Amino acid sequence: MPQTTPSTTPSTTPSAPTTADLQAEISAAREELVATISTLKGEMTPAAMARRGGRAITGWFTDEFGGIRPERVAIVGAVVAGIVVLKIIGRRRG
Repeated sequence: MPQTTPSTTPSTTPSAPTTADLQAEISAAREELVATISTLKGEMTPAAMARRGGRAITGWFTDEFGGIRPERVAIVGAVVAGIVVLKIIGRRRG
């Protein structure tokens, strides 16, 4: 049986990062943090929050294809009609 010797490759030890490497890494992390904060700041403006709220309400009344969900419109209509009836009854009593 022929014997094979495992191939040996010189072991390379990772060198310690230099000061310049560390400074570059810190600078990149800082830029990423600033970009993330800017994005979050933009998402928290009143206008952006109103847009998200409007989309959420619109999404509740529409299906995934953009069609209106009549059962949900009916629910809101019934609630509004109930409130109107209660207001009318309250005025007649007072």
